[in-house]
Amino acid sequence: MKRAVPAALLGAALASFVPASWAQGQLQVAPTLVELAPGATAGRMTVTNTGDAPIAAQVRVFAWSQAEGEDRMAATNDVAISPAIMQIAPGASQVVRLVREGPAPQSRDGSYRLVVDELPTPGETAQTGIQLRLRFVVPVYLRAAKAAPPVLQCQVHAAFLACSNGGGQAAQLGASRLIDGHGHAMPLTPGLFGYVLPASERHWTLDTAALARLDGELQLETRLNGQPLSIAVGRAP
Repeated sequence: MKRAVPAALLGAALASFVPASWAQGQLQVAPTLVELAPGATAGRMTVTNTGDAPIAAQVRVFAWSQAEGEDRMAATNDVAISPAIMQIAPGASQVVRLVREGPAPQSRDGSYRLVVDELPTPGETAQTGIQLRLRFVVPVYLRAAKAAPPVLQCQVHAAFLACSNGGGQAAQLGASRLIDGHGHAMPLTPGLFGYVLPASERHWTLDTAALARLDGELQLETRLNGQPLSIAVGRAP
């Protein structure tokens, strides 16, 4: 049985930086979004060491879903990765292959996340103090041939914003704000707001004091998959 865990436990979409005195290796990944076209069986990602010392890394893949308004991760056999553990010389790169193991999705994109972690290098001398290592979390989509574009509906509750996606593709929300009919705005984020997966609902906690200053009808002004969009937002009873 697959056990889902909150995405926060994996450090969603973060990179933690090593203090400069320790940062000899420097982990980078590209691209920051991996897509397998409809029917495709394989994709790739590149892990690069831009530093001046060897670096070790581990790559894992998780099924990505949303339940009770939160991101969830679960172990999966749908996608295989190779290599999963690697050591990269200074200035070198390692190509990581992703292979779809199951049938291709048809009406709804398959959603996954790759988690790339920096590992202690074999023989590395222990350092005193706090030592943080890099982590990248990369969305992966197995594109479905008949997936409809995202269709969002949003509603404000007492302390959170809920958006559901009735389409077959994930909705990536960028810079966002709530605005009322008088032009009063409540900024939510200047950058990435989050994702709403197909046939799923995502919740975001709101500043209740700021929300109380908005009156009447609301709009969510955002960027949906890079394009500006304004969505009418209802108010829950």
